[in-house]
Amino acid sequence: MKKYFLFLGLIFVLNSCVSSQNLNLDEKIKLINEKKTLTFDNCTNFSYISNSDDNLYGKIFSEYIRLDSSCKWNGLQRGFFVDLFKDTIKAKSLKLVERIENKNLEISTYLVDNIYYVNIINRYTVFEDLLIIDYKGIYSTNLIKEFNKEYKNIYLDKLRLMSNYSNSLVRMNFIKGYFSRESERFDN
Repeated sequence: MKKYFLFLGLIFVLNSCVSSQNLNLDEKIKLINEKKTLTFDNCTNFSYISNSDDNLYGKIFSEYIRLDSSCKWNGLQRGFFVDLFKDTIKAKSLKLVERIENKNLEISTYLVDNIYYVNIINRYTVFEDLLIIDYKGIYSTNLIKEFNKEYKNIYLDKLRLMSNYSNSLVRMNFIKGYFSRESERFDN
């Protein structure tokens, strides 16, 4: 009986450790004039998209996705997001020119149609993703400077993409199958 309670206690401790790492990812960025729209799918909890026009950062689009623990991505989240972005804005080409990674953060700079630059940010944990389109590149630059003070963004003064993107991986999941519920296997 004592071993049973010890085992239950261990499960609660391990569960709280895993859960605490997945909280508040959507609290990492606070923007002015942010308009959030909730998005729904049977695999997501509290997901949304938002558009803002911040005084400092300019236009920022973000999609926060929190997968249910019984669901899984069917590929790479960032890749799905970039493909949907490219298709939605009807870009002919999207070329990666720079990617900076630090812990659970990826900041990518893309050249769109060989003319415009745009930054896409992916913050992630086990069940959460915060995908951000940074049109001006200022927010991305500030994020990188938090862990690399010497960083100089050579794309900041180039011609930047301006778009009114508002599509969503969660809304498009029904059609595209970006994520799905894991099937249970019962071995005999």
